[in-house]
Amino acid sequence: MKILKSSFSILAADLKPTEPGRYIPASIILATAILSLLVGLFIYFWTLNRKHSRNFESANQVAWLLIALFPALLIFLFFPGGSSVDGKLFGFSLGGAFGAFVFTWWFGTKNASEAYGNSELKEQNKQLEAELQQLKLSKPTPVPEVKTHYYRFRQLPNKRLGLVTGGIQNVTSADIWVNSENTNMQMARFYDRSISGIIRYLGAEKDPITGTASNDLIEKGLAQLMGNNLNVVPSTVLMTDSGALQRTHNVKKIFHVAAVQGEVGQGYLPIQNIGECVTNSLRKADSLELKSVAPKTILFPLMGVGTGQGDLKKLSGELLRAATSYVQINKNTTIDSILFLTWSNAELEVCQEILAGFEELVLED
Repeated sequence: MKILKSSFSILAADLKPTEPGRYIPASIILATAILSLLVGLFIYFWTLNRKHSRNFESANQVAWLLIALFPALLIFLFFPGGSSVDGKLFGFSLGGAFGAFVFTWWFGTKNASEAYGNSELKEQNKQLEAELQQLKLSKPTPVPEVKTHYYRFRQLPNKRLGLVTGGIQNVTSADIWVNSENTNMQMARFYDRSISGIIRYLGAEKDPITGTASNDLIEKGLAQLMGNNLNVVPSTVLMTDSGALQRTHNVKKIFHVAAVQGEVGQGYLPIQNIGECVTNSLRKADSLELKSVAPKTILFPLMGVGTGQGDLKKLSGELLRAATSYVQINKNTTIDSILFLTWSNAELEVCQEILAGFEELVLED
């Protein structure tokens, strides 16, 4: 403060006549005041418009220092006095210019900092709200009812692709259930949150008294097929009987398809070209091996998006495209309805958005 006050004293002294008729021209003082104001405003707004600027506080001080010089210089200009500034403006006398400078600098920097802080808080709140909304959208909400949204092939009216909502345990309209499995063909435990675990439990024989699983039919069948092999090639399809699902859900066969691979420390990740899982499963359904079964409907989960941690939109697009391409190429396929399980609202919406772009399909009323 003493330095600033001394500076104004020197400026005041400079304003007194050193020789008769010789003064600092008023135009120079006015031009300096205006230039100081413009430069200060430029620095302030330039810094303010830079999002999350680390230099805002220091630039804010410099900007308001220049802005505060404007009223101070105007007071000196209009009230130079003789050897000192003794003019009065809104209560300012000798210290008027100095007081105007200090007050403008203090008031400006204080309010600008508060405004910038409020702006930062608003921006952070917007980001947090956006992240919260994204979390809400990413958190799957199960569809409570079982309903099938059918899409008919324009050129093959007897062939359809459908999106089935709800849990797989409530589906009773498919001859074949496809189980998204790992390349080791190791089924999930009974109570794991996965299609594999649900199929394994529902296919097991239950004790009539306790109701618990007493004969692990599907897992035993799969283990028998694997023999001494520890893994299979990605997209391989192995077929087992459906165990108790034949009686309870009208399922004739279970297709176990290697859709994910395990990596140490990483868990399970989707295989490359996951659409081949759909293609190979449909080929299996059309094989002579199943001629006596004559399956008409096959149910796929959205493979790779559960425990496989894959991208929902990307993988769903590959799976749906593989299904439609197979039907268009194999017009005589025995399968009339290819169903995809969309147990959550997020899965249903994504698949509906994808299928809306398939020109070969039309949504049935």
